[in-house]
Amino acid sequence: MFIHSKHQKLILQCYPPGKGVDKKPNPSELSYLLYYASTRRVKLEKVANFLEKRNQSDVSRNRAGNLQVTLAILAALIDKCSDDLNVFASHVCTILHRIAHIEDLALAKSVLSTYGVFCHNLNNALFPGDGVFMDLFSKLSESLVAIGMANSKAQTPHQLEWKMTALMASRHLANCIGHDAAYAKRFIGLSIPVYIQTIHSACSQRSLENRLNASVNVETGGERLSKVALTRQNQEIYKHIDEDFDNDALTADDITEEAFRGIKAFFNTSATTQIAEVTQAVINYCHESVVEQSWGTTFLEMCTTWVPVQLRFVTLRTLLSRLSTIAHSATQKLPKYDTQSQYANYVLGLVSSDVNMIGLSISDLIQQILSLQSGLIIHQSKFLKVEDVDRLSMVYSNCICNLSTHIYYFDQVPDSIQEILIKIDSVLEFSFSTEVGEAKISGDKIHKLVITLLENISIMFNLLQKNTSTISRNHVNLEHWDISLAILAIDSEFSNQKSHSSLTISQKNEIQRKYLKVFRNFLNNELVKESDSRDSSEPPASEPPVNFNDDNKNYAIPDANQYITINDNFISHFLIYVDKFFNTTEFPNIENASLLTEIMKDMLSVLGVNFVSNFLPFFYHWMFQFSKVNEFTQTTKFKDSIGHVIMYHSLKSLDEMYPDELEDYACSSTFYSNLLVDIEFRKLNKVWIQDIDGEPTDEELLQNSRIHGSHTDEDGILRFNESKKALQDFVAGNSFTSKWINPNRPLQLSLGSEPHISSLNGPFSASESTNGTIGPINGNGVAESASINDQATANYSFRNHNTTLGLGNVNDITSIHSEIHNHRANVLNNGGAHGLLGSLLAHDHASEVEPKYYNLPKVSDLKDSMLEHKSLRMPSFNPDAVSLSTGPGSVLNRQMVTSDMDSILGGLDSDDDTAIVV
Repeated sequence: MFIHSKHQKLILQCYPPGKGVDKKPNPSELSYLLYYASTRRVKLEKVANFLEKRNQSDVSRNRAGNLQVTLAILAALIDKCSDDLNVFASHVCTILHRIAHIEDLALAKSVLSTYGVFCHNLNNALFPGDGVFMDLFSKLSESLVAIGMANSKAQTPHQLEWKMTALMASRHLANCIGHDAAYAKRFIGLSIPVYIQTIHSACSQRSLENRLNASVNVETGGERLSKVALTRQNQEIYKHIDEDFDNDALTADDITEEAFRGIKAFFNTSATTQIAEVTQAVINYCHESVVEQSWGTTFLEMCTTWVPVQLRFVTLRTLLSRLSTIAHSATQKLPKYDTQSQYANYVLGLVSSDVNMIGLSISDLIQQILSLQSGLIIHQSKFLKVEDVDRLSMVYSNCICNLSTHIYYFDQVPDSIQEILIKIDSVLEFSFSTEVGEAKISGDKIHKLVITLLENISIMFNLLQKNTSTISRNHVNLEHWDISLAILAIDSEFSNQKSHSSLTISQKNEIQRKYLKVFRNFLNNELVKESDSRDSSEPPASEPPVNFNDDNKNYAIPDANQYITINDNFISHFLIYVDKFFNTTEFPNIENASLLTEIMKDMLSVLGVNFVSNFLPFFYHWMFQFSKVNEFTQTTKFKDSIGHVIMYHSLKSLDEMYPDELEDYACSSTFYSNLLVDIEFRKLNKVWIQDIDGEPTDEELLQNSRIHGSHTDEDGILRFNESKKALQDFVAGNSFTSKWINPNRPLQLSLGSEPHISSLNGPFSASESTNGTIGPINGNGVAESASINDQATANYSFRNHNTTLGLGNVNDITSIHSEIHNHRANVLNNGGAHGLLGSLLAHDHASEVEPKYYNLPKVSDLKDSMLEHKSLRMPSFNPDAVSLSTGPGSVLNRQMVTSDMDSILGGLDSDDDTAIVV
């Protein structure tokens, strides 16, 4: 007769008598055993030790019924004593491992059930603190998956059931991934291949896309399923799978659904490390197996939809990080093109899909992809095939464009454009190097990279035009292109005395041509969409202030964006670089010059009088400076011809864009007639560039000459009519032109600089200074004297123009008058008692004062301001000038009274005060 201790008796009483295979523990005895084990940890440990010994005996004798009872007791103990699971966790692993190796399906189902309860109750304390347990648990998990997969491949009637055990074991294991980082990668590598293999064999590309579209529709408010309905449907599917598994009635669809359910458990987590590891495991398996690229891309997109939306960027970041590592390690012996191409296509699949990602740093991602594209073209092109470089570069371009056009925030597109333009700027600067030989980057690579980057912008605008987003966004404006204008004068803006350009003249011309085409695409698609047709029924003075954060901008409104009242604006900058474009070469490229002409005509059609006001100083500056025909150079001919073409279109556009204000005044003026006469005279004297598009027709010139006559050519002297006096007469002849066009507007030939000395007395003064400012030529072929029009200049209304005075400037005075005028209007409208103030301002000039509006700084302003402080190279930016990156009227443009820290500390009364400040 054996004498058993109390815990042994309690355990033995739970086992029913008999040799049946479907036995269950006696419920009353099991309840008492659970109570006994939960009272003290020592008792629990005794129970676990005896259960393991009893299990070893039952396994050796193949007592399936007793093993079922043991598994039920273990599951109940785990659930009841979960807080003390570390006491008997190793015993659980040993018992489950022994029973699993019997490879009996009924026992395997029970083992799986107990294993699920066990994984659900495991915690962080067990994994890092018990190495023995970790080894046992790892062996158990690997055995469950391996046994299930091995038996599923055997020709047995229960293949699906065995495969289901492997899938469910992997799903239960997903609960333990976050407990220990050292074992996480091992567990993920064990489970992910099982799921992908199962799904790939059952789901075609089309089937996978249908599932993905259903998930995306739920996120975007689609009509197919609501999120609640989808969750309820999934719960019903999972319940049906469990029932079929218990009844040995599984179908292939059940296996597929369980595979999706399992891999979803790995991705649906808030642990960023786990998301990164699982993503890497999916890519590795797809790369090493026979999974098609398109199928793998769609599958990864679906997996990303299971990640919490605020953490989906981790998936994309993981791909880019790994891709960067692979790209930097590529060599001639190991180019790794296939791997790079695969990762790049996965990135493209994510950024071009409808999967939403919150928390993306768009600028950082674009910088990373731009670096990959630059490294590919500059460095990897040494050992990769040309077609491989082009193919992978196009993938990168599509990544950039799709990422930029999937709108997450208002300034996303402008930020993306500026990132590319900054990259182009740095590449062009790098092309001027003091290095020689192998250390010098070839001009072909620099040229190809810049052309590719410009093409990225073009593709981006085409995508925006084709796929209009329902989400509102800020459009790219002219000021965003300021940093890129240096491309029009590559040699003068990027070179120095010691550097030599690796680009040839033809390559520079091609870069400029591509840039001009892209910029024109922007003007005709992106910028024009902002500008609604102007309602000319209302006079400009009654227009509301332009809201520069509004998508419906009208750049034709006089002084829109303060293009007239502020001299230092984008239009002026653009014309400065047009001037530099012609000055950098003796023989300008005719195709690029024609493109520049077309672009200025496009800008004129959008900006109207704002462009004309800025163009006038350059029109006279580009006119011929010499009196003899044989002294004209090709450059001066280009500038003179283009200047006349643009002035011709300016006058015609003014009448077309402001019909109610001008009533065909511009084209019926003497100034317009004289302009046509001068164009005809240049053609007769063969100093006109014939290949410039947009010039007046011969019929129009002939008709004008019949009415107004033509020049006479005596002694080879050219006679001109477009003098300063003629322009002033034209401007003064109409209230609209006299208000918005300043014939004395200063000429600036460099960014951020003060007007040239000669232009302080008017931009068209007689004296020819060495700084490039010239005066017009009179009818006798010599420069006019400034005294001719001094009286006209003095009589010109100073209030409408940015003329510098002794104390402040007219803009400041206008702003003050505007404040008082607006206050008076508000008081009168509100019935205020301050009538005296209103009477003091009741004069004719008050109505002519245009109010001046200052905008609060935008995030982009602050960002660009920080970039400037970080010494990021901004070509052609003058530190003393107004920041070109800020919006017009931004408070960031105002001068602040600042002092250094030493002067602040020096003015304090005591050391204590100094310490407090520091």
